[in-house]
Order: sequence, then structure tokens, then C-alpha cells
Amino acid sequence: MSGGRVDVAVVGLGPAGRSLASACAARGLRVVAVDPRPAAVWTPTYGVWEDELAELPPTVVRSRLAAPEVRAHETHRLSRPYVVLDNIALQAALPLDDVDVRPARLDDAEVAALTSSSRVVVDARGARPRGLRADDPAPAQTAFGVVVPADVAAPALQDAEALLMDWRTDWRTDQVGAGTAGLRPSFLYAIPLGDGTVLLEETCLAAVPPLPVEELKARLRRRLAARGVDPSAVDTPLHREVVHIPMRGRGRPPVDGTLAHGVAGRGGHVVTGYSVAHALRRSRALADELAAGQVPRRVDALAPADALREAGLRAVLRLDVDGTLALFDGFGHLPAHLQRAYMSRDGDLADVAAAMWSMFRRMPWSGRRELARATLLP
Repeated sequence: MSGGRVDVAVVGLGPAGRSLASACAARGLRVVAVDPRPAAVWTPTYGVWEDELAELPPTVVRSRLAAPEVRAHETHRLSRPYVVLDNIALQAALPLDDVDVRPARLDDAEVAALTSSSRVVVDARGARPRGLRADDPAPAQTAFGVVVPADVAAPALQDAEALLMDWRTDWRTDQVGAGTAGLRPSFLYAIPLGDGTVLLEETCLAAVPPLPVEELKARLRRRLAARGVDPSAVDTPLHREVVHIPMRGRGRPPVDGTLAHGVAGRGGHVVTGYSVAHALRRSRALADELAAGQVPRRVDALAPADALREAGLRAVLRLDVDGTLALFDGFGHLPAHLQRAYMSRDGDLADVAAAMWSMFRRMPWSGRRELARATLLP
């Protein structure tokens, strides 16, 4: 790319940044992209709903699960197919051939300085570009997972095709005690990866302070042992995965003169932590706006439904184990379109409200009282 002022500078080449840079270049814009390791293959396991894959080729799907389950007091078989993405294929589907890619790690001042040479600067460096802090006060989702052969994982799945959320409490032991009062809930995410292996991941949906990874590892060990899985699954797996997702993204205003995209802004779902599908979809729309000469004030503007999602986050942060199981039994009884609205970053106000009200109505009275207290108190 020759010198001179460019149309768009994208800083960070995770799913949000790479998809935006690729989409902008495809629309004929002059694009510079900056990332410390621009050729690196993404390592997290990204799962999305199949109906969120619009405009992506089928090659990006690593594994398709037709009927994942949610288990709490009851078993709920979801009718919405869930897919695990093939990161190499997804990156190939977002080419950077026409992008001026520069390897560098930029701080906030250096990102702001790009405004002198770029019409639009987009910060897509993620939620914590300076790294995680032990004293971070933000609510976060944490998880510890292992990848093991399918035959080793089979007892954990207990005949399910996949477990999207298994909230049952077989992670407890006699040493922990029979009760769950005061304990933070966690669930098992058990997802076949399409290559004869399965990801078994103990996840705390959200907590302040975050549930420590070592505690999640211990819970996963106890849960798997209770189901007859060999302990070596945790000790010597094929691969380990550690997750830390700040639920409100970066949680502060964008760098002066820039737009914040993905979880560098507020593109994630504050209840579930899902962000990739929304980032891919928003990248296409944002590229259309920029190609038309329109620069939005924010990539993800506040929407009326966001207040309800914040209330949902308060509930998740405060509910104990019993309340959480009752909440997700309520979710499991929702019709498919309301399950979609509750899980989606893009659900509208009416559908999100209907989903939350329906979940509340399906809970026992004790659960309703707990949910009302958790949601409504400041």
C-alpha cells in the first residue's frame, strides 16, 4: 500500500479486528492493521449458534451439535444447533491480502496517534490490552478446561450429544459439605470438537471477584471423578484451556478520537460472555457504514434492552447455587425464539423482556423471591 492518509486503521487482529479489516478492504477502503502477532492462529475455542453464521462459508465449522442440552434440576434439550468454529478456516475466510499489516504492540497514546494518518481508527485490542490484573474489580467469567479423547469424556456427557450448561452440583464432595449456601455456582461445558476429542470445561458464568481458576480445576476434577472419568483427564490432557472474560468488555470510554470494536468496547453479552458472532456481524455492518462515508459515534450504541441485560448480570452475580439452577430450568422451558433472544447480544427489548419474565414465571416461589432480590437491589 502506498503512503498517504488511509481510510481505516484497525488495531488488534482478533475476531473483531480481523473481520473488520477484511470487510473494509473488500469494500475498496485503504486499510492498515496493527497487531503484535498478525500471523498467529487464535487459540480459544469459539462456539456460536449455527443461525449466527450468516455470510460465512461452511468450512469454518469444526463441529456441529444438533441438540445441545442444558441441565439443572431438569434436562432441557435445545432445538437450536450449536457449532464450534475452526479458527484456521475462519481466519482464512477473513483474508487480509489487501490490508497493510504491520506487526507492533501499541499503547493508548500510539493508538490515538494513528488519527493523524487515518480517517478512522478502530481499537480492537480486546478487553484488557495491558493484561489482566489480580485486583480487577470488574465481573468476569472464568473457566478451566481440558481436551480429552471422546472415549475418555463419554462418562461426563452421560449420553448427551453436548452439554452447553450442566449446572448440577456433582462437583461437591463430603469435605465441601452437602449444602450449597454461599457457594458460587459453576457449570460443565462439554462439547465434542469434531476430531474425536471433547472439551470438558468447568465455568463460572460471572462473579466478583472472579472464581479462581484453581477452584474451577478442583471442581472439574471432582465432577469428572463422580461420573467415572479417569483423573488423568485433568492431570495429563491433550490440551488445557483457561478462560477469563470481563463481562462488560473494557469498561471505559474509547481512546480519544477512536472507535472501540468488539470487547474493546461493549460488544460482548454481559450475561453469557458471548461476543464473537456479534463482532463478526457488526464488522460487516460497520464496514458498510465506513465505505458509505458514515462514521458512527459508537460501534455498539446503548440499546433499551441493555438495561435488562444489566439486570440479568446482577442476578447472575448474586444468585446462589439453588437460585441459579432454578433460573436455568426456567430458561430451558422457554420457547426457542425467547431462548434465542435471551442469549443474543442483538435481541430487541420486547423479546428480551418476554424471555426474562417467562423465566421468572417458571421458577418456584422461593426462586422468584431470590431472583427479585438479586435483580432489583442496587
